[in-house]
Amino acid sequence: MKFHKLAFITLIALTATVASAEGIYVVGEVTRSMASLDGASFDNLLTLNGATGLSSGSTGNSNKWRLQGGYQFSPNLAVEGGYIDFGTASYQAAYSGSTAQGMLKAGGLDAAALFLLPLNEQVSVFGKAGIVAATVKSSLTADALATLASASASTTIVRPLLGFGANFNLTEKVGLRLDYDHVSGLGNSSTTAKMSVNMLSVGLAYHF
Repeated sequence: MKFHKLAFITLIALTATVASAEGIYVVGEVTRSMASLDGASFDNLLTLNGATGLSSGSTGNSNKWRLQGGYQFSPNLAVEGGYIDFGTASYQAAYSGSTAQGMLKAGGLDAAALFLLPLNEQVSVFGKAGIVAATVKSSLTADALATLASASASTTIVRPLLGFGANFNLTEKVGLRLDYDHVSGLGNSSTTAKMSVNMLSVGLAYHF
C-alpha cells in the first residue's frame, strides 16, 4: 500500500479514536502559496532533446486552501492532520527557434505536533513540526526541435513540514488562526523536478 493511502487511513482511524474526547477542533484556511521551482530537470530534458541557447525561469504564487482536524491535549500541546494544497509553480523557457512551458503542482496529507504558548486568555502562539505525504505532478510542453522533451510525470514523496503561527480566540469555541509553513524538496529531480513552498494561511478554528 502506498504511503499516502496508509497515512489517510491512519488519520481517519485517529479521528475516530478521539472523536468522543475533549479538545477536538477543526480548522479551515485560505492560503497564499509561494513556490520556488528548481527547473534544472526541465532544462536538462530540453537540452538533451535538442534545445540550444536555452534560458528559463519560473513563477509560483497562487491562492489555495487547507483543512485540518486536531486534538489539543493541554494548553501547550496539540496534534493535527489534514489536507494541504501547495499550489502550482509554472516554468517558462526560450531556446533557438521556439519556447517551452511546464508546471509542477503538489498537494497531500500532513500530520504535525503543535507546541503552544498562551500569552493570555485570548491569544496563543505556536511552533509546528511534522511531515507531509504529497503527490507531485509535472508536465512539460516543448515546440520545434525539442518536441520530444514533452512529457508528464507523477510521484509521491514524504517531506518534513515546519511552521509557526498564532490563535486568536473570538468566542469560547471559535478562533482566528494564522499559520506560516515551509516544505522543501517536493518532487523528484530525475522525473518531476522539485519545488519548495512557503505558505501563509488564515482561517477559522472551531473547538467542539
